[in-house]
Amino acid sequence: MHGAATTDLPGVIVIGHGTADATGAEETRRTAALVATLLPGAAVELGFLELVAPSIEDAVAALVGRGCRAVVAAPVLLFRAGHARRDVPEALAAAAARHGLAVRQAEPLGCHPAIVALARRRRAEALAGRAAVAAAETRLVVLGRGASDPRAVCQLCRLTLATTAAWPAPPLHLGFAAAARPTLDEALAEAGAAAGVRRIVVQPHLLFSGHVEGQVDAALARVRARRPDIEWLRAARLGADPAVAAALVARLIEVAPELQNAVSVAANQTSPRPS
Repeated sequence: MHGAATTDLPGVIVIGHGTADATGAEETRRTAALVATLLPGAAVELGFLELVAPSIEDAVAALVGRGCRAVVAAPVLLFRAGHARRDVPEALAAAAARHGLAVRQAEPLGCHPAIVALARRRRAEALAGRAAVAAAETRLVVLGRGASDPRAVCQLCRLTLATTAAWPAPPLHLGFAAAARPTLDEALAEAGAAAGVRRIVVQPHLLFSGHVEGQVDAALARVRARRPDIEWLRAARLGADPAVAAALVARLIEVAPELQNAVSVAANQTSPRPS
């Protein structure tokens, strides 16, 4: 990654989950590059938790080579579930210990204002150019990855409510790809069974391309075939958007305030304040 090496500021690791999906891996790389652009005064490296190189160990070693004596990590994760609570901290601590570095980890993206605004924008993009349909005849289905930790399910609910707070919101349904109920199929079927429904907006709350998005598309294809009388609109994933990078930088500054000195002037002027 680009970004000036320094010994005065902690090195920054942008941590991606890792995916066999080439598009998803590239979106993670583009997001890390955007973070580096917003932090021109810091050393920024990308490390993946699994499946894709460079690893978290590789990223820590690269920062050591650039003269960093401490690291702060921004996990590119939506919610505080198993990866954020266990897998990332363990991998990060092990790598940092091998090099004798102090380490801090930022919170996941969660309900950061930039993420809330981006989710709203993706929904608006799906509705753009469409004829108006009354809220009573519309349903919103927000679909997530799912986790066995019920706190992650609650986090998706809070995020969704935040995105609909300033919008004439139709009735809401949540669904999950794994480890939680309702399932994707159950949530879509429940929305389609509502009396008088004409339009259903399906919004996968996902960062990048990958297996879960494929599951969402397959479930949507099945329900479209069963209920062609309903207009099914599908919002795009969040993607490698500058808003995601801005939220990651804000999360980093929450745990490492000294990084504010490394933020670009443009980012200081335009980035939303952390929640």
